[in-house]
Amino acid sequence: MARMGAELRRQDFVEATIRVIAEHGVANATTRRIAAQAGCPLASLHYVFHTKNDLFYAVYESLFSLPPQALEQVPAGATAAATAAEVLRQLITWFIDHPDAARAQTELFFWAMRNDPQMASKIYSVAIEATEQALQRAMGTELSEAFLKASSRLLIQLVDGLTIAWSAHGDLDRLRAETETACTALALLVASH
Repeated sequence: MARMGAELRRQDFVEATIRVIAEHGVANATTRRIAAQAGCPLASLHYVFHTKNDLFYAVYESLFSLPPQALEQVPAGATAAATAAEVLRQLITWFIDHPDAARAQTELFFWAMRNDPQMASKIYSVAIEATEQALQRAMGTELSEAFLKASSRLLIQLVDGLTIAWSAHGDLDRLRAETETACTALALLVASH
């Protein structure tokens, strides 16, 4: 049997954790259940991730790459307002295509706020920074640093709010309609700057 590299094994555990949390919640995301979902021995999980918090943070790290991925779909030469709206639209589209990630992200963040406030704060800070960098690359220097920070925070709040609402109502058509409303609002804000 061929040996699997630690990085590939790490990604398997992250993906398994997302599926387990989406199905069973954070409280029932045991390392045993995650290892079984990944099809790996429990000892391998403990070798790759020393603590469950390390594993949970790795799930977030895998989600931090979303803003740059969303920008790949944004047409070049768009206005700052259109770019911001399209980034929001593409992020929600990514979550629609990966509903387990949407559920896991929400569950994990609320868990972190209750059980590890420092992790929650770090997650939020890193998400803001990644979003700011993504918007900066997409929009160039059209926005001041203060407005870029405010726009990034609003974009994250809109994504979080839309995904939490979707978790509650489960209606994909409603999510798409609410996303378009949020895109229009974000575009109007950015255009007014």
